[in-house]
Amino acid sequence: MSSAWQFSRARRYSLRTLGRASALSVLIGFNLLGAPIFAQAIEAKLDNGRTVTAEFHEGEPGRQAVLLLHGLLQTRNYLTVNSLSNSLAEFGFTVLAPTLSLGINRRNKSLACEAIHTHTMEQDVDEIGFWVNWLETKGHSTIVLVGHSYGSLQILVYAVGQPSKSVKRIVATSLVDVEHVVGSEAIQRQIEIARQRLEENPQGLDEYKISYCKKYIAPPQAYLSYAEWTKIRILRKLKDISIPVEIILGSKDNRMGEDWPELIGRSGAKLTIVNDANHFFDAEFEFDLFERVQQSILAAPMKNDERAKK
Repeated sequence: MSSAWQFSRARRYSLRTLGRASALSVLIGFNLLGAPIFAQAIEAKLDNGRTVTAEFHEGEPGRQAVLLLHGLLQTRNYLTVNSLSNSLAEFGFTVLAPTLSLGINRRNKSLACEAIHTHTMEQDVDEIGFWVNWLETKGHSTIVLVGHSYGSLQILVYAVGQPSKSVKRIVATSLVDVEHVVGSEAIQRQIEIARQRLEENPQGLDEYKISYCKKYIAPPQAYLSYAEWTKIRILRKLKDISIPVEIILGSKDNRMGEDWPELIGRSGAKLTIVNDANHFFDAEFEFDLFERVQQSILAAPMKNDERAKK
């Protein structure tokens, strides 16, 4: 481990101890070359008029740009994502960390499972595409999508469609095993019920289970947009994604079944296991996560003109 990285690690620990400020433009530290790192709050309007927000770190010229996505119902301020965002920015990458709106204007708080959820997977994927385009308008043509937990599934769903040519690589950390907590039979029963409700009362609200949520209230179509991404479908679609995919899992992630890593390995995606890390890569494992994500991002090919900027 280099002395520069050791210093960087110690300095980040000090920042966490002192606390981080929240403002529209905040000085959060220095990168490995000694240049200051600024986090800028971004607001933008979707075609439907809703205002969406993100945190943006402008990186060094010639480095890959990263779009970093949080997990289910969370925001970009979630600890795992926030820590990874700051570490990647500190290394010199351009980092854009949006908060998915989930149908809420300027959403800045996580949503409770028991809230009414009318948002859909399709809307989430559209917002990912919106932010990819936003990075492109900033001149970035080598973009890496990095997700955590359910955010990893959402960027994979984006990649299944028609992803931008600027997206060169996907890094899915803690890719959620959607059937582990609820159970595959229970999910199938819920899907059948939701499909029936869709015919009878498409606007009606029902109570479902999804991921870690034991009580998820949604109209049938909104629920189905997520639930129909079953384990089998995810594994099948992984094989259809033309963009290189690396999936990073912790060996002690209790949100996945014992067979999940093996099944992913069969899909053809590159699989990396971090021994003893849990779903959140907390404590000392945040540094292992950063190192592996960093290596994967650096593997994304860049154009010759981009390399010349270094």
